[in-house]
Amino acid sequence: MATPLTESESLNKRRLYIGGQWVDPTSGEYFESYDPYTAKPWCLIPKGNAEDVDRAVTAAHQAFNSGEWPKLNASQRGALLRKFGDLIAEHARRLAEIEVQDNGKLITEMAAQLKYIPQWYYYFGGLADKVEGAVLPTDKPVFNYTRHEPK
Repeated sequence: MATPLTESESLNKRRLYIGGQWVDPTSGEYFESYDPYTAKPWCLIPKGNAEDVDRAVTAAHQAFNSGEWPKLNASQRGALLRKFGDLIAEHARRLAEIEVQDNGKLITEMAAQLKYIPQWYYYFGGLADKVEGAVLPTDKPVFNYTRHEPK
């Protein structure tokens, strides 16, 4: 069994992102994530519970129905998806490294996947303001449909 984290390593304690803020789990509990290469813990992950889920769902519902999000039109929402794709592309190497450390995948595999993931956000960001009455064809392995909603 690996050695528990030291006090200095506990600075690598992750938090939950709920309601636009980084918060600790309500239980105060964490679990260690082990680096498969070293077999040592590399960070502490919040052990969320039902109360944390309720907080997250309430915050998401509130954000969806009030504030800036419902004021955005489809084109603006698409632009945000494309911007998110840009951010993933910008930080692809670091995201790949984190995933390798967390689950032991090969860096070449994760780097390739992280280079492709932004394309999904560009694709769906481009579809955000395309309202048509049929299933749109795609060459990607995605479930794709059009849903009409009143404004």
